[in-house]
Amino acid sequence: MSSVRRALVFSMAERYVLIALALLSNILIARLLTPEEIGIFSVALALIGIAQVLRDFGVGNFLIQEKDLTDAHIRTAFGFSLAIGGVLFALVFLAAPFAGEFYRDPRIVDTIRIGALNFLVLPFCSISVALLRRDMQFGRLVAVTLGAAVAGFIVPVTLALQGFGATGLAIGAVVGNLATGIGAWLARAERRILLPGFGEWRKVLNFGARSSAANVITTISMDINDLAVARILGFAPVAMISRAQGLMNLFHRDLMTAVRNVAYPAFARAHREEADLEAQHVFAVATITALAWPFYAFAALHALELLRLLFGPQWDAAAPLVPWFCLAGAAAATCNLVIPLLTARGRIDLATRIDLVVQPIRAVVLVVGVLVFQTMESFAILFAAIFILSVPYTYGIKARSLETDFAAMMTNLKKSLLVTMMCMTPPILVSVHGSASTQAGEFGLLALSALLCAASWLAAVILSHHPIAEDPLFRRILSTVRPRWS
Repeated sequence: MSSVRRALVFSMAERYVLIALALLSNILIARLLTPEEIGIFSVALALIGIAQVLRDFGVGNFLIQEKDLTDAHIRTAFGFSLAIGGVLFALVFLAAPFAGEFYRDPRIVDTIRIGALNFLVLPFCSISVALLRRDMQFGRLVAVTLGAAVAGFIVPVTLALQGFGATGLAIGAVVGNLATGIGAWLARAERRILLPGFGEWRKVLNFGARSSAANVITTISMDINDLAVARILGFAPVAMISRAQGLMNLFHRDLMTAVRNVAYPAFARAHREEADLEAQHVFAVATITALAWPFYAFAALHALELLRLLFGPQWDAAAPLVPWFCLAGAAAATCNLVIPLLTARGRIDLATRIDLVVQPIRAVVLVVGVLVFQTMESFAILFAAIFILSVPYTYGIKARSLETDFAAMMTNLKKSLLVTMMCMTPPILVSVHGSASTQAGEFGLLALSALLCAASWLAAVILSHHPIAEDPLFRRILSTVRPRWS
């Protein structure tokens, strides 16, 4: 377990450094390029978005979860990646002129074709990165990812200064992926060169087809939501919904991506070693909810202040939506790791079934709901309802592969709820009794509320005997912040 904790620290640190670099890059690029040039690059990315989903084909996840991995499996995964990447490169490269004619702008042709080079580069990245994740080498992987991120930051900014426009952004993306491929191969303990093959094509095809189907359905379902809201309500409501979801996604997407990056290979290794996988899952859910529920409760309580702090007062209309999205995130926190768990056990069929059922239903309900009620609030309420109702279905599917220890899980969830209630009491009191006539005073109360919430959370975890309090990583962190009494 110590290696898992260390990997989680590396993964979370990596995630937030990447977010900071991306934010800085966006700030600089926005000042160096015109909106039209950035728009060309954005459209080029959107046009090859579905192809990017097909390119992955789940070969990385296949290598991580395969119980008895051999050179034949690796060679087949590499062969599939090269074949799919080559076909997609050719299709996108040849189709680029049609995009230029459709948008009546020849500049997009070169941008798309440069972006298509990623289909040839990524096969050399995905195999080495997957093998590093399988071996839980997250320290090396962080060094590789950050090195590539720096390269992907310097190159487009430099090219933007030289007047390359949208093509500079496309070149930067290719350079970043090249750096990832070279760095990941050098970081591996065994730097062997294996030729592509197709000896295990049945296994890879079966896994990859199911994985790709779920990814395509998820991508289309998410895009349909935005397209439908824009068509029915207009572009401004789409932006408001996006900003409201942004607070939820700070945990649901950004932090949970770091957690899943570690949890999936950790589950796969536990499955290979025939360890108690359900006990690990129950502890992981307890840890996630002890962090997620207070976060969502705080974001829901201080939605207006947080939106003003992050985005400015022009987004105040998004504040009433935030509590509903936070409720959805709180529900998702109880089952976020079910799909990685099923995939790690080799049950990609069950993992895929969850997305193939939930995602289309979510898209249809949200589109119909907005069409009928014509409000942003209807979207947010239905969004939360679907997340809540999907929890029992997700665990029902999980039971077909691994029974859930509901007694242990409910005991831990009650403790997570108690921690949330205890740490939210001071912020609620501050919100009820505090008053701020100026924006500076408003942010001061927000800072005070956050500080009291954090201190109360620490005390609540210890007093409630929450499982996270017994974790060695928590004890180590606590020892660094505990005052030294003489």
